[in-house]
Amino acid sequence: MKEELDYSRGAKPLYAQLHDILLEKLRTGAYKKNDVLPTEAEFEELFGVSRITARRALAELAAKGLVKRQAGIGTMVISTSEKQGVKTRIRLVDGQQQHSISQHNLTLEQLLPPAEVAQAFALLAGQKIQRLTRTIYRQNELPAQVNYIWLTPRLGELTLDAFKEGLYSALEQRGENIDSYKDTITAELPTAQDCDILQVAAGEPLLVKTRQGFNDRGELVEYTIARHIASCYQYIVENS
Repeated sequence: MKEELDYSRGAKPLYAQLHDILLEKLRTGAYKKNDVLPTEAEFEELFGVSRITARRALAELAAKGLVKRQAGIGTMVISTSEKQGVKTRIRLVDGQQQHSISQHNLTLEQLLPPAEVAQAFALLAGQKIQRLTRTIYRQNELPAQVNYIWLTPRLGELTLDAFKEGLYSALEQRGENIDSYKDTITAELPTAQDCDILQVAAGEPLLVKTRQGFNDRGELVEYTIARHIASCYQYIVENS
């Protein structure tokens, strides 16, 4: 029997609702330490949500130190009380946030990656990999961010159509789910390509987030360099 979630307009995102339900079950003892939580397929049956939604809810619990994925076992409860932690996020600054964020996939190319990307993927000398270039923007506005997403060669040859439903949907369909990631934040001057795409001056600094995303086997799946117009974003650190 499915548990009801709130699909009404203005309701919390489904992953957040599922997270809250699971958190309450941990607090009340429905799930105890060393218990194994239902699989993503079972969550789909229990709550009527997609596996991506279930995975994000579980990732939120894992970030709080409550659960841990273990190969061959599943998602195990390691604590039933939240640990204090620091969260960081980057968000668009646009006052009322009246318009939704949109993404536009520009190109998918086979290119020689920068040295740091080649090293991270342990590529052979001269080996090319696919790079997806996309922009992020609000409705009726110029791009506020450009992402250069280098992808593991394990994915094989792809086309732009593969990303119509989003990057992480495309990765999931090919068995390369993102299980963990590492972010690095820097400030850099734009490249000529950045200036062309974002329509910024060469001397205008950008906020740059470099993300390495790994699957549940610890293998690198994506190496994303997200370059943000600094005046359009806030970098937020939260202690919770």
